[in-house]
Amino acid sequence: MIVANSSPVIMLAKQGLLELMKKCFKKVVIPKSVYEEISQKKGSPELIALEKAIKDKWIIVEKAAVIPALDTKNLGQGEKEAISLAAKHKSALIIDDDAAKTYAAIFEVEAHGVLYVIYLAFKRKFIDNAGAMNALESMITDGFYISHEVYMRFFELLNSLKR
Repeated sequence: MIVANSSPVIMLAKQGLLELMKKCFKKVVIPKSVYEEISQKKGSPELIALEKAIKDKWIIVEKAAVIPALDTKNLGQGEKEAISLAAKHKSALIIDDDAAKTYAAIFEVEAHGVLYVIYLAFKRKFIDNAGAMNALESMITDGFYISHEVYMRFFELLNSLKR
């Protein structure tokens, strides 16, 4: 099981790759505020994919009690709830915001970004090298930002594991 924030769910769903989370983690928990954020985009691919995953019972929407120390303007509501749920479940967290990862670390929550999902899917042979790079390229086209340095490190990591 893993807890996820909105950005990784949206990015993977837009690429038709939300199922990678199911393959990698079996069950995904998202906070109610994350569900509400994604639900604002009626008819979007990400909402359709999310609704299907909820119906198939591998994504669970859970109400979260925010850890009081996370009541800061530096984080969005979804980030606060995602970190709080991950701490409650003693689970890892998939979240892309660097500040949120810092806050997660304070509460001893292991936090990774969406690239981690693609990396795990590649490592576990759910997708090949071309599929992983195509997913990343498509996410970038859809507005996902990573630095050139991170892009190159990810590319090198995949090539070092090439089968």
